[in-house]
Amino acid sequence: MEEYGAQDNVRSNRSSETDLFELLDQLQETVTQAKGLPFSDNCVVDRQDVLYWINQIRENLPEEVRQARWIVEQNRQIVASARQKAESILRETEQRSAIMVDEHEITLRAREMAQASIDQANQAAWQIRVASTDYARQRLTEIENQLTEMLVKVQKNKKELK
Repeated sequence: MEEYGAQDNVRSNRSSETDLFELLDQLQETVTQAKGLPFSDNCVVDRQDVLYWINQIRENLPEEVRQARWIVEQNRQIVASARQKAESILRETEQRSAIMVDEHEITLRAREMAQASIDQANQAAWQIRVASTDYARQRLTEIENQLTEMLVKVQKNKKELK
């Protein structure tokens, strides 16, 4: 049953990629059919048409792009939360150490524990950030490669039309 779901997902991805190519073709057609300006490669396009096709392309971007954006946002939230927790631990430790100033050994132990907690929180935040950044970079590189291929095809088709 899982195999069937995976096949549907592959079909869905292929379908959305095909739809994305069709939308890019429509955008290209809109630009290609735009009235040219004399003595120039510039043209006048209908802003509403171009914005419509751009919006359609955005809506049909692969799920991986949305996932990468979500991962980056989650990464930011996790790092912020870890920093906030570290600051909270540090404040708590400072308050406790102020109370225990008379007892030197306890004060030293509390500072060591606070620093260890801060180091651990910073290390965890760093590892999460590195992993999510690597994942986001990988996904964005894949998307960049796909978009580069699409751009090359568009430029090739454009040249063929000339």
